[in-house]
Amino acid sequence: MTYDSPTQSPARAQFVDETPASKRIVENTDGIVERLRDELGRDLTMVAAYNADVLEIHYFHETFREQYEPSDLDALAADLCLDGRMGDAFQEELLQLGQFNFVIKGFDDGLLLRAPLSDGTGVAVSTNLNAGEKLATVVPRTIRSCDVRVVTRDQ
Repeated sequence: MTYDSPTQSPARAQFVDETPASKRIVENTDGIVERLRDELGRDLTMVAAYNADVLEIHYFHETFREQYEPSDLDALAADLCLDGRMGDAFQEELLQLGQFNFVIKGFDDGLLLRAPLSDGTGVAVSTNLNAGEKLATVVPRTIRSCDVRVVTRDQ
């Protein structure tokens, strides 16, 4: 899949287990993957953190890891990182409903939640459809309870 959006982002995806420590963007996960796996079990398909440049994948269900090409993951990174860079503050100002906490996107075969942590950084979690309402309740609560720290720019 080629990402050819007019607002194309140079973002890239990386797996934490394949990335040297000096190139990782997450300084602390505070056990978020384990907590989400405990809460969601087999419904959990991905846990990642992002900044303006990188989507760092900390958990990716083995079935999906085999099925996605690196270019597909880079396209996902481009979309999530761009949303984080451009959309969060705008949404708060536009809607005037208070702090922007998370957004859920629904697809035929799964759900994706993106929750900002600070300017341009955040956590993305995907599940199968069985997770249902847990995605809107358990996941944001778990993210808030963990001290996840993401550097703001690619270093």
